[in-house]
Amino acid sequence: MDEQGRAEVRYERESLVAALRDRGISYLAPSDAVAREAPESDAKLLCALLHQEDSRMRLAIVPLLLRHPEISASVPDLAVRLDKAALLELQTLYMAAVYLQRNWRSRLSIYLDEVTLLPDLFSQQMGLPLPEERFGKLGLVELADAWQARSRYPFERLQAINSTFELFIGQLKLEKANLTHAP
Repeated sequence: MDEQGRAEVRYERESLVAALRDRGISYLAPSDAVAREAPESDAKLLCALLHQEDSRMRLAIVPLLLRHPEISASVPDLAVRLDKAALLELQTLYMAAVYLQRNWRSRLSIYLDEVTLLPDLFSQQMGLPLPEERFGKLGLVELADAWQARSRYPFERLQAINSTFELFIGQLKLEKANLTHAP
């Protein structure tokens, strides 16, 4: 990774939580986090999240991409700057968002004004099914299995992805309820 990539790793967790909240991802605690120094670009935010010790922070990339599919435009440029491990993590989380979006497109469309499909950037490179196969479900399962197989930690990857998605949907439900009941 280049010098710029190393500088991006230094953001504190609270600053990243605040940056995510500013981009509409508010299910992470502390919800009142204040950014001391926030990433100036989406690419820097993605890079900083990739290098967090807390897996929940890394997994926040998935709802960030679901809420802001336009961020996918910065992913190819970021990918070429990452080391092998960070690149694989980015590819995995990006494809999780792609598969979840296809699988839950109608559910997402209830809460998001527009659901612009994330482009498939990595399925072929990773040897995964196309996102359109079985509405992304097959790809999501294969992605989680591959992620689990290369991990030294025993927690269930598919469950982690689905739990992150459900937290995000819960947040979207609250937002919609608050808009519906606003004076």
